Amino acid sequence: MNENFSKEKLFQGMIFTLLITFATGLGNVLSEFFMLDVKKQEAEDNLHADARRQATELHCTKLQESASLATEIMFRADRGYPNVVTLEDLIYGEQMPEKRVPDEKIKEEQKNLEHQVFKLLPYLLPDEAQIMEKVMLQHSILTSMRTSKVPAEHRSAPSEGGFNFNNEMHELRRAGTQMSQIFRERCMRVD
Repeated sequence: MNENFSKEKLFQGMIFTLLITFATGLGNVLSEFFMLDVKKQEAEDNLHADARRQATELHCTKLQESASLATEIMFRADRGYPNVVTLEDLIYGEQMPEKRVPDEKIKEEQKNLEHQVFKLLPYLLPDEAQIMEKVMLQHSILTSMRTSKVPAEHRSAPSEGGFNFNNEMHELRRAGTQMSQIFRERCMRVD
């Protein structure tokens, strides 16, 4: 009887093992089938998250380039050209000193900066692009004032609709600083 009992128990154990294996396999197949949509959705969500991350990285890179370019434009407009005539030059000099950087070169550099700005505009949000356009406009005005052949005394006064160099320079600095601030707020913030 002991022999029958052990053969019978062994046979039952094998049957139960096969049933459990079959049930587990069937459960895995059914689970996979029913979870297929969830897995597809998860994969799709991961792709969207990666695309958003890459877009954010690209935007921040272009925003950083824009802020750097705005700072360079501010520098060039403010003191980047060594054509400053000092009072000492006028008092002790018999004639106006020659410009160290020709007007043509200043205009060419201004056009190059303009091209760099326009390359960045498609990557910026509308408010960021508007600020960069403001930077470029102010730099263009300042360059035109600096390279104008019209003597200062013959130019229209600001009260008559003319430009005031100091006001235009202030607007350029303000726009350039605003661009840098936007970069810091949107891309350097740690949450």
